[in-house]
Amino acid sequence: MPPHIYALADDSYRSMLQYKMNQCIIISGESGAGKTEASKIIMQYVSFVSGSGKDINRVKDQLLSSNPILEAFGNAKTLRNDNSSRFGKYMEIQFDYAGNPVGGLITVYLLEKSRVITRAEGERGFHIFYQLLAGATEQQLKELQLKKSPEAYKYLSTSKCYSVSTVNDQKDWNEVKTAMTTLGFSEAQQTTIRKTIAAILHLGNVEFQADTVPKAQGIDTVHVANPDEVEAAAKLLGVNAEFLTAALLFRSVSTGVGKRLSSYGIPLDHNSAIYVRDALAKGLYERLFLWLVSHINTKIKSSLSTTEILSIGLLDIYGFEIFQKNSFEQFCINHCNEKLQQVFIELTLKSEQEEYVREGIEWTPVKYFDNKTICELIEKKPMGIISLLDESCLIANSSDQAFLEKLDKYFAKHDHYESFLTAKDKTIKSGEFRLKHYAGDVSYDVSGFIDKNKDTLWRDVLVVMSQSTDSLMSTLFPPVDDSKKRPETAGSQFRTAMNSLIDTLLKCQPHYVRCIKPNDLKKSGNMDEERTRHQIRYLGLVENVRVRRAGFANRQEYKRFLHRYKMTTPSTWPTWKGSDRSGVEEIIKHHKLPSDEFRLGKTKVFIKNPRTLFMFEEKRAEVLPKIMIKLQATWRGYWQRMQYKKTRAAHNIQSAWRGYKSGIIYIKNQAAFLIQLKWRSYKANKYMSSVISSFQNVKSDPTLGKTTKWPPVTPGSARAEGYLILIWRKWRAERMVKSLSEEETSIIKQKIITYDIFHGKKPWNAPRKFEADYVDVESNPNRKKFISVMQKMFLSGGDTRVLFADFVSKINSKSAAQQRALVVTDSNIYKQDPKNYKMTKGGIPLSSVSGIALTGRSDGWVLVRCSAPHPDVLVDLGVFSDNEKFSEFVTVIVSQCRSVFGNLVSVDFSDNWTYNNARSAKDNAGKDFQLKFASDAAIKVPTFKKGKGTQNFVYYS
Repeated sequence: MPPHIYALADDSYRSMLQYKMNQCIIISGESGAGKTEASKIIMQYVSFVSGSGKDINRVKDQLLSSNPILEAFGNAKTLRNDNSSRFGKYMEIQFDYAGNPVGGLITVYLLEKSRVITRAEGERGFHIFYQLLAGATEQQLKELQLKKSPEAYKYLSTSKCYSVSTVNDQKDWNEVKTAMTTLGFSEAQQTTIRKTIAAILHLGNVEFQADTVPKAQGIDTVHVANPDEVEAAAKLLGVNAEFLTAALLFRSVSTGVGKRLSSYGIPLDHNSAIYVRDALAKGLYERLFLWLVSHINTKIKSSLSTTEILSIGLLDIYGFEIFQKNSFEQFCINHCNEKLQQVFIELTLKSEQEEYVREGIEWTPVKYFDNKTICELIEKKPMGIISLLDESCLIANSSDQAFLEKLDKYFAKHDHYESFLTAKDKTIKSGEFRLKHYAGDVSYDVSGFIDKNKDTLWRDVLVVMSQSTDSLMSTLFPPVDDSKKRPETAGSQFRTAMNSLIDTLLKCQPHYVRCIKPNDLKKSGNMDEERTRHQIRYLGLVENVRVRRAGFANRQEYKRFLHRYKMTTPSTWPTWKGSDRSGVEEIIKHHKLPSDEFRLGKTKVFIKNPRTLFMFEEKRAEVLPKIMIKLQATWRGYWQRMQYKKTRAAHNIQSAWRGYKSGIIYIKNQAAFLIQLKWRSYKANKYMSSVISSFQNVKSDPTLGKTTKWPPVTPGSARAEGYLILIWRKWRAERMVKSLSEEETSIIKQKIITYDIFHGKKPWNAPRKFEADYVDVESNPNRKKFISVMQKMFLSGGDTRVLFADFVSKINSKSAAQQRALVVTDSNIYKQDPKNYKMTKGGIPLSSVSGIALTGRSDGWVLVRCSAPHPDVLVDLGVFSDNEKFSEFVTVIVSQCRSVFGNLVSVDFSDNWTYNNARSAKDNAGKDFQLKFASDAAIKVPTFKKGKGTQNFVYYS
């Protein structure tokens, strides 16, 4: 068959059955080139040529029914394609070894969820929104509180496109309902799906108006202008409308720990409220989409083990995209296409030519463009674009512009990177950077990169949604985890998913479908030659054809070739005693192949023409019937030998009887041993009974058996006593730990960390309870100022909790002591003036803390070492209080850096310190100072004194 998509599907199916090897079909091309249609054609063909039967047909129907659902929820109209896939899909069609379909597995990548709320003018959101409005009955629309017209909904009207000439929304809605029934979606699940889609439309219509009297000073707070839309959304989602409204208008911030834990509700401004509303809408849709895929997988999953199935994988993933404005989604999509192009290069152009050289085949290299450097520019750790974007997301108050400046800093001289500052081409705007992809240059607008990469929903929204009375909704939003671990960013997740996809593809035998888009007008019979020529050029098809023409159609290892075709030659059948290569040479010599039809490499034989391979298959098919006759004769001989073995069985029975008589003597000897064993068992049981009697009331004993006397050990029970003591000790420890309250457990965990740091190194007050916040107390006359400042700081920054706060004596860059309020949050260290609690300087990120220094004496001096450009922090925590607090301060920093940032902070104890508290953003170097702790009989309390030059002292009595 000439080149055709049916031929490729047939080749992959037959190769899977013949070689028992998993296959994959990589479908690539620009957006709108026909990738989705090609994948559906391949599925239909494979379904047609594979086996039939009740169960097999049911599997086929389920596999084919997944397409309408995934297209409805994952496809949309774009400017270049009326049915563009806005997600990536890798679908494995699973077969048994007879070639019958037995199941499937769908993996999806990067749904473009931002399309739910906004898109370019002339485009549409996901098909399902328009299908619901067009296909739902009047009764269903009434229950969902929806209108028939898409213009009534802000999320749909923003792009001013409501219908598509090539799409029938009502017909597609009916197909989706049929497909859901085929795939086992219950009526309750379908109802919740409709409610979720409707709730998203209602959320889009929620509007906010400024409050006449702001709820908080310095914040332009808002209220919901149309509460009926919130109530409609809450009802459909099964949540409390008041709680949902509060989550849209306020953000909760916690401070302190244990009994001193307190929470503040900070009102949001207009932009923040819109952000929360849109984030909820996107999160709802994404979680619903992933649940749909998961549900489909449970229905089409094969019951066979992985060793009993073969598969054909269909990769239908987003095409390369260049829009007027390209954002984070296009960046990820184009990175995906770069990775697939790299796989194509590795498996065709590069690997094939390298194989000829490696096998010693005479070869003239064909040059091609290798895009490996672009892939490394995007994903390489730790200095790729994705890694730098993740780093920017970790920094509080980081901006998209700061991220762009970081890219300019590291990639200004890279051949495939340009920006407004680094390029001579001034068509690049100030907020953009340009990458030179294999398919062309693309300029990316960095606005929104950081928010889209963080991809998080605020905790208040998650809590409200987790309380939904709808079972499916509670599955989408499980109870909120209070873990402090930062979630993985969208960019890192996509990078990991792409690498996993590439690993999967490399384990299969690949086939390729290259879709060429003839024009940008979406019209048939119109061929734009220059447009077509450009695609052929950047896809590397010309170089691939050159390699294929000059190369060999088939190559096999000598062992595999000999094993398959040795029966076609008398000298190699049934057993060849020579080497695999000499056996292959014998087969080729027997069939008199022309010298230009094959090449013998170091480990493989290369066949030039497919017709030659077909000839070998025909010869093999001719001799197989003769081999089968030989097998039948062998079986008859085997059957006769079995008859002879039955005769021999009688003789074996006689021998067994003689053996039995000998065994009686052995059994008598064993009896004496068993009597001894029983006696020892009796003594052991007697000892165990006395142990049980001694410990029968141990649960009610206040000491849990500590004062109970163990019974005397009998001979042979010493080892058992040791194990019993270990078991009792473990049980006693477990009961004591379980009796502790949650707060006591938290305190003990903190004290354990403190013990590990200070035991045997520095005196500390172990019984003292850690209170965390010593500033927000009744005795502080400026307490209200402190609370107000902290609320504003939490709203503007990335901090959410106060882990430690106290008044300290801080040594400034001029070696002078200053009274300050020292505040440690979950992300930063702040120094505040205790009069008005204004920040003396910007916060120091905890991620920059590299070490802590203390002395072995009874003092409160602590040095926190930070990496440049942040200054070191030198404070005395023992000046304004009689209580020892340095142990709590050090414990908080060490545990927070370890659990959140993965930073193992070293704690050193010495009397000579080197520190640099003069560093700043302007002066990255600063100045190093020396601090020495010395004794002085005239000093009553530890006192800091400035010395000459950079030498300072702390004197002790």
